Amino acid sequence: MLSGGLRSKAITRRYQENLPLVTVVTVVLNCEKTLEETILSVINQTYTNIEYIIIDGGSTDCTLDIIRKYEDRIDHWISEPDDGVYYAMNKGIDLATGEWLNFMNSGDSFYNKTILQNVFETENMDADIIYGDTLRIYSFGPFMEKARPVNNSIKKRMAFSHQSSFVKTKLMKECKFDVTYRICGDQLFFCDCYTNNKKFIYCPLVIAVYDSKNGISSNNYLLLDYELARINGVEKKMTWKIKYKVFCNFKSLIKKMLPKFIVQKIEVSIHMRQCAPLKSSPFKYNIKP
Repeated sequence: MLSGGLRSKAITRRYQENLPLVTVVTVVLNCEKTLEETILSVINQTYTNIEYIIIDGGSTDCTLDIIRKYEDRIDHWISEPDDGVYYAMNKGIDLATGEWLNFMNSGDSFYNKTILQNVFETENMDADIIYGDTLRIYSFGPFMEKARPVNNSIKKRMAFSHQSSFVKTKLMKECKFDVTYRICGDQLFFCDCYTNNKKFIYCPLVIAVYDSKNGISSNNYLLLDYELARINGVEKKMTWKIKYKVFCNFKSLIKKMLPKFIVQKIEVSIHMRQCAPLKSSPFKYNIKP
């Protein structure tokens, strides 16, 4: 295992009165083209009490060179092979020492330089999860997605993007991600939080920019449908199996036949009927950190 960062030099975060320590974890594997923008969006935040951790899955491209370039701004990084994104995210949970935890994985970024300051210097901290809105980037352009109220429908659809959420670290250490999931482990976590009456607070800010062009869920429709069925406990029912083999496979075939930008436009159109986007035009925003 390779490792480095400020902790390796015995430099640790100090307590700052009235400014909770926020741990940001970035999980990455062979993302030399997108990692630097993610790193910059974290280390350039105006909020002064951030612990930054990077978990690399054993990259073989120039990812480690980029991490080392910013080593004096990263609290801790490790690089070793793992068994998937949720294994890596759980490693980040183990290493986190902050009061709050956010996952900003490679390719995604904070919406602007002041977002952490806006959340943690003004937001009500009497919550287990704070969540906000997301700017999603599709192949045809950006789309502003307003988070939905958290209720029982979270079992069928995420109410918000995990990049746009902050979770009490203590809660995440008690209830880590289920590594038997490959796509919906974060959704299962938030479903369990809702079932166990954890307190969600909506923060009316755009928190993260999420790459919807290349995400794992965007390219693995059948696995996504299956894991959602697992969350809802219907994956073994005959009615769902028939639907899965017929409808889901047909849907996957159609998606493969159509150009990707058309598929994404259809999905956004459906989503807009279920959850209205922000009124402001997304094309007016500068998405660079």
